[in-house]
Amino acid sequence: MRIGIIVKPKHENALPALKELVSFLKSEKVDFRVDPSSAELLGAKVPVAERATLPKKSDLIIVLGGDGTLLAAARHIPPRKIPILGINLGRVGFLTEIPANEMVPALKLFLAGKASIQERMMLEASVFRKGKRLAKYRCLNDAVITKGALARIVPMKVATNSGLVADVFADGLILSTPTGSTAYNLAAGGPIVMPGLNALIMTPLCPQTLSLRPTVLPAEETVEITIVGNPEEVFLTSDGQMGSPLMPMDKVVVRRSSDSISLVMNPRMDYFSLLRDKLGWAGG
Repeated sequence: MRIGIIVKPKHENALPALKELVSFLKSEKVDFRVDPSSAELLGAKVPVAERATLPKKSDLIIVLGGDGTLLAAARHIPPRKIPILGINLGRVGFLTEIPANEMVPALKLFLAGKASIQERMMLEASVFRKGKRLAKYRCLNDAVITKGALARIVPMKVATNSGLVADVFADGLILSTPTGSTAYNLAAGGPIVMPGLNALIMTPLCPQTLSLRPTVLPAEETVEITIVGNPEEVFLTSDGQMGSPLMPMDKVVVRRSSDSISLVMNPRMDYFSLLRDKLGWAGG
């Protein structure tokens, strides 16, 4: 068993959690490597590997931080089928759903082969200009087309392989996985979709046509968005971290990725327990 460790170094709880994790792995004689930020935080001589190469040398990736840290780590994992154990050092944490004080028990379950692991679908978002693909991104949460700082509408023609959806005039459009349904999609009024489902969620941002509502599509659908008119400062963003500027007549094609991500589940929570805990729903 080889374990890779990625940490959000500037978080106030990062160092105590990292020290506890490294101490446990050493006591169990488990081989591990850390990313450079973790090594710098520890200030000790430990095996190091860059984030991009860490998955090649690991059978499990442990992320200490928040959902953003996990999303950044997830970009480097496909096509390898390496599970991620997310330890929440932040506030909400739908992906990093295991609290720091439950880290060691959850890891013990994984090492004993008793952990629950769930596969999550990803999206592939490509940008085409005059028929040439300029960029391609893998998204665990979402691909978002949105305007820049100027308060202007983004005109889009939206179609799927089933046919034309609509001419959309809106602040933008979110294409989300079920995993990402509790992220930007939820804030924009989109539905919560259980992450075990294979679906693609399309949520317009403040559409001019008020009846244009969030729509859940089969995962097999391909969505093609054409930027029409002459909008200024329009961007495609992948998981809120990477992206490309868009020009008039650019096409953004979003489909289910052939890659996926495997997450180690919190052993004491089902999905609705997680929603109650993170969203403050009543029940106990």
